[in-house]
Amino acid sequence: MINVAGEDCVGIGTDFTQGYGREFFEWITHDKGYARQLAEFGDIVNPQGVRTIGELPNLTAAMARAGWPEARIRKVMGENWMGLLARVWGE
Repeated sequence: MINVAGEDCVGIGTDFTQGYGREFFEWITHDKGYARQLAEFGDIVNPQGVRTIGELPNLTAAMARAGWPEARIRKVMGENWMGLLARVWGE
């Protein structure tokens, strides 16, 4: 995504669904939670090393090992989202 949109436009989403079972995913894939099925996700498995919220620092460490500058890591890990929210909601 950075190659396409640039590092100022990319941010990690932290919408983990850790701890939710199959019933939850059945609910969110149906219109209004109960009507027609909108999507079929299949098994939800996050990549190894970031399967839980507690493992998210592994992603930061991997970016650093790949030689990313600290400023880029900070943008992707949250500063870009904070900038967007400041622009939308006002500072």
